[in-house]
Amino acid sequence: MDGLRVLLLVAGVIILLINFFINSGNIIKIVKYCFQTNSIANYWDLIFKSCFSGRAIISSIIGLVLGVIIFIIITPIILIRRVLGAKKTNALLDEGLIFQYPDLNLENDKLVFKTNINNELGIQVPNVNASGKLRVDAIIAISEITKECEAKGLKLEYKVMHKLPLENKTEALISLFLTVNNQEIPTYFIYTPTHVQQYNKIRNKLYAAGYKKIIYFSTIQF
Repeated sequence: MDGLRVLLLVAGVIILLINFFINSGNIIKIVKYCFQTNSIANYWDLIFKSCFSGRAIISSIIGLVLGVIIFIIITPIILIRRVLGAKKTNALLDEGLIFQYPDLNLENDKLVFKTNINNELGIQVPNVNASGKLRVDAIIAISEITKECEAKGLKLEYKVMHKLPLENKTEALISLFLTVNNQEIPTYFIYTPTHVQQYNKIRNKLYAAGYKKIIYFSTIQF
């Protein structure tokens, strides 16, 4: 009898360890996902899908216990990361290092971009209507700029949402980064008074970094 009890105990321990490691592997994947998304919104849905089964009571109990322990550990960490991330984002926005571009749906307003591209590049770009959607407006502007550069024999290259290193290990995210005859020209799309304020700040930083020409396409006169 003692030998049987030992065997049953060993078998029970082995079953517990197997279920522990299976659930641990699933929970590690869930934790990685939570940190990648910086959110715990889907944590319990994923736990129930991965660690619970009506036919595996022991495994489900182990999964629940591990799930609760890990949830208690990661929740404050993710909340702190979100607060710090929000502060960092706000600081970048305030300095004009990044712009936010929500869809504004300006098609019915029949707005035409005002631009200084003639002053900076010496080319005339036909009126570009503003849709309020950055991707659409950028594509149209690039098409018109390309036509004008080809007509004047200018070599044009461009990048969208380009990260540009600046002083003090900062980076500016440029809406459209033009290279015309090897001259690099940051280009911005401006839709709101906030964008105007950000543009004025980042323009000074870019100028100090050696970018003497900066182009804008703006729905606001400034």
